[in-house]
Amino acid sequence: MSSLAWGTESNMSDEKFYNREKEVVLLKRILNTLEENSSPTVMLSGIRGIGKTSLLKKIKNELEKDYLISYIDLTRIDTYQTGKLTKVDLVNEFYNTWMEASSNKKLKTTISKIKKYFQTKNFKIKELISTEGYPIPVIETEDNYKKLSDFVLELPQKIYEQEKNKIKGVIMIIDEFQALKDLGDGLDNFLWLFRSVIQNQNNVAYIFSGSINSRDNIIEKIAGRKGAFGGRMLTIEIEPFTKNTVYKYLKEKLPSLIFEDDGFERFYSCTRGIPHYVNTFAQLLEKNTPLTDKKIKKEFQNLLPFLALHLINLWSGLTLREQKIVTSLSEGSLERRKIAKKLNISSSSLSTPLQKLLNEGLIEYESKGVYTISEPILKEWLKQEYLNKGIYPYRSLT
Repeated sequence: MSSLAWGTESNMSDEKFYNREKEVVLLKRILNTLEENSSPTVMLSGIRGIGKTSLLKKIKNELEKDYLISYIDLTRIDTYQTGKLTKVDLVNEFYNTWMEASSNKKLKTTISKIKKYFQTKNFKIKELISTEGYPIPVIETEDNYKKLSDFVLELPQKIYEQEKNKIKGVIMIIDEFQALKDLGDGLDNFLWLFRSVIQNQNNVAYIFSGSINSRDNIIEKIAGRKGAFGGRMLTIEIEPFTKNTVYKYLKEKLPSLIFEDDGFERFYSCTRGIPHYVNTFAQLLEKNTPLTDKKIKKEFQNLLPFLALHLINLWSGLTLREQKIVTSLSEGSLERRKIAKKLNISSSSLSTPLQKLLNEGLIEYESKGVYTISEPILKEWLKQEYLNKGIYPYRSLT
């Protein structure tokens, strides 16, 4: 039986989790400093499919016996999904995950729930109704963002102080933090407020994790020298598996794959050592038969729509202009003015669609106004679609 995970699995058993020993040891050493009144803040970055979430969930599983750990995936917030994420939504989600984590660990949360209601709301009389001649006020409430954010961001430290006989520290994992870009002009304000509160905390750690490359501008806003955390954030970039690691991994986890030398070279070239693609492609290959360069190449072409499924879903949500920007880069990197020339539009009209594609992680900014497709599997899928059909898979827009 295969002990190889599917690319879609993120909560893996110890049997399926592989490699990353160095990252696991490093993160645990950092987080264990919480017992010494430390308060580390960590940024974990890497491209989509590299295995960040699997790594974080392993860390969570190994440490949650001794620590209170709150895990939040920002892309799962309802208002993010509808494109309406606000700072209030974000802080409320922080609060809800702390309450859930505390409840799961059987820590006291009732007082915090009551306090939150009264301390973070503005109360006003909506109307007066008459009951037997007596005026009765109808109270209306709304969130006060300043009160709410102060209360919620200070909450983990207060939980630790109340429960330190039961826990060694408190850890918040903020996954897919690139979703914070949806705050737009409010992003800087939120980051600086967040930092101003947590810099005075002890025994509380924060881990930011996102599907982005090291050149993404949100990294500069958070961890850069002039960013909210002033270059004092510990940064760990998760790299693809090396060729040697992939070879050992498949030999151990799926020995029924029989690669010829040139077949394995082609396999690694197709997957680039990215665990999501390594796992998914390997699971779908024919077992107990010699896999040559020619066979791997053919299977890769046949399975591309399946391997690229999550990227195709992102592609289908793009506007025609955004799609054409991506296809203009399918043959290689281009300067902004050359993209505009290819699309026969002005360079200034590219600002919004380029930013959307950067936020989605489909393209990246190299330097000096040059952009490139950041997802090699997406590039391969687009090339194959054009080769097979003579046209890129644009959709009709009204």
